[in-house]
Amino acid sequence: MNIEHQYARTLYGIETRITGDPASQIGAVWQRFLNENLTDDILERLDDRLIAMYFNYDGDHTQPYTFFLGCEVGDVACVPDEFALRTTPAGNYAEFLAAGEMPQSLIETWQQIWAPDLKRDFVADYEIHDPATPHEVAIYVGTI
Repeated sequence: MNIEHQYARTLYGIETRITGDPASQIGAVWQRFLNENLTDDILERLDDRLIAMYFNYDGDHTQPYTFFLGCEVGDVACVPDEFALRTTPAGNYAEFLAAGEMPQSLIETWQQIWAPDLKRDFVADYEIHDPATPHEVAIYVGTI
């Protein structure tokens, strides 16, 4: 795990409030985004990477939070009605790499992150999913 400073990223995408079963609620957002090919509707996207962000925590990861899925964009002149406009906060993040068969590798990496020895700020955490490397996901966890 490395701690590094990350710049703010401006994103368009869709989101939901996670209040119950995170796996099914997050899975439903992924399914909608992919089934409806929403990436194609984000014309301002900088590249084909998807960013999944966890933010607006009511406490820690066991309490309600907002899950967002979308793309980094360069132009925010007009946000399409069906999308939310969000920004990943600039700051210090612990960097992790989930490598292997997805989503199992991603789940196992998050289980390691949830260990109590990491001093998290619970402001925002995010994943970068690059279609060029489908068996790797970079995870950035906000730290104190």
